[in-house]
Amino acid sequence: MKTLFAALGTRGDIEPFLAQAEIFADAGHEVICLFPEQFRETVTQLGYEFVAFDKGFLELLESQSGKNIMGGGGNTWKQLTNYIKLAKSSLSLQHLLISQQRDTLNNHHPDRIIFHAKCLYFYVAAMAKPYHYTLLTPIPCLTHPSKDYPHIGLGKWKPLGQTWNLKSYGVINNMRRMAMKKFVGKYYSDFPLIKISTRTLRDFELNQLQTIYTISPSLFPRPEIWPKSAKITGYYFRNQTKSYEPPKDLRDWLQQYPKAILLTFGSMSNTDPLSNSKIIIDLLQKHKIPTIINTSWGGLEKVDPSDESIYYVNQIPYDWILPQLYGIIHHGGSGTTHQGAAHGCVQMIVPHIIDQYFWNRIIEQRKIGPLGTAIHNLDIHKFEKALKDFWSNPEYAENAKTLALQMKTEAKREIVLQLVINPNA
Repeated sequence: MKTLFAALGTRGDIEPFLAQAEIFADAGHEVICLFPEQFRETVTQLGYEFVAFDKGFLELLESQSGKNIMGGGGNTWKQLTNYIKLAKSSLSLQHLLISQQRDTLNNHHPDRIIFHAKCLYFYVAAMAKPYHYTLLTPIPCLTHPSKDYPHIGLGKWKPLGQTWNLKSYGVINNMRRMAMKKFVGKYYSDFPLIKISTRTLRDFELNQLQTIYTISPSLFPRPEIWPKSAKITGYYFRNQTKSYEPPKDLRDWLQQYPKAILLTFGSMSNTDPLSNSKIIIDLLQKHKIPTIINTSWGGLEKVDPSDESIYYVNQIPYDWILPQLYGIIHHGGSGTTHQGAAHGCVQMIVPHIIDQYFWNRIIEQRKIGPLGTAIHNLDIHKFEKALKDFWSNPEYAENAKTLALQMKTEAKREIVLQLVINPNA
């Protein structure tokens, strides 16, 4: 069977698809990956066929408007202005990305398509062949509603109450479907046998499109109001330590500091990474918290001078380092949140955008860490208060270990493969 994995976004968006691609390839299936051009080397080194989305999508996130959204702060009006600027910049690019999805189908003829929520053409194509398509997402509160939380697009704000939480899904998703018509509408003629409208798209997404949420049910239990087509399978991680050999000085550092943490913002950037890094690192040193700092895509930077209790890395496999640590301070991406939880780490989130505010609340509600402070206009006093609680509260460490044990049996290796091959099983 030939399976196409299609995803748009940063590494946090791509990793859940690579994890499943590994399983499909091991089962003997032909794997094709349609990801942004920036991931070509990663995919080809794994031995999969690669088809590229235009690199402009990720470059937009590195633009000034993108950085303003992810870490610029400001009031609601300023944030809205930044979103509008980014949307205008992405209009012509979105048409290109949609045509690349269409061309990949026509050129490669995959038997199954597993796609990301940003791949708009595949929503419409799935209406014509529903059993061939699966929407896979590591983020809840997208299509299917929750009484306890509003649509993830409103994740920055506190839950609105059950009635308005439920209403928010219709409002946000109807706006998205109207945008889809603008971008995908000219391709509706590709599917002459189906009636495509905002209403038929809504009914299809809600009740027919197989949607797999790769989320831990211990972190987010499946709502009873969901239809059969929406499933929670647990979060599965691919092994990233196969070729990793840690440097000797890192091993020595870990022996010297048996209670240490990791600080990482993953692929998130912000408008002033050096200043934000200095604020956080100064507080870590003040409270004598040994920390490995992952500078990664540039959201954090090295601060000179730093104490010997601060160890800098450019990249590090989470599945290698987290089992050896007390905790992790991070941006709040779904993958990093799940990695921390699976390895029994106490967590503190510094949210940048959208779903990261949701995971921040989940961490607090599960009592495996305090409610973190957003990167926007980083408040030193609030951050320090949360940091002291994160480091010294024994309840968090105990709950984190209990949660990790619960998660061990959640994500069975073959479950997504079986659901994709037999969606009605």
